Amino acid sequence: MRRALVQIGVLALVVAGATWWIGWWTVPLVAAAWGAAARGEGYPVTMSAVGAALGWVLLLALRAGAGPVGELSRKLGGIMGVPGWVPLVLTLALPAIVAAAAAGLVGALQRRAT
Repeated sequence: MRRALVQIGVLALVVAGATWWIGWWTVPLVAAAWGAAARGEGYPVTMSAVGAALGWVLLLALRAGAGPVGELSRKLGGIMGVPGWVPLVLTLALPAIVAAAAAGLVGALQRRAT
């Protein structure tokens, strides 16, 4: 259990760093690499989804100090006709879904190749 938490933490830092320096599209690249490296280990799809979402939580937390993220979320939620927390959840759902898909695809291709 402890090893899985450390791996998720490292994955979150890598996703956050890659997203910060290069862009959001690095999320599936990092997750695909993770899916390939974690072959036969635990739950690589779930771990990559959680790690990617936590990486973006870190990015949101860093940016919250530089600007009114909460106010933006409330205004965007008002425009969408939903509570203010919904845009934040959707923001975190994007990297989780993309990472899970990439890691799952790599895992499936590896199983098929063997």
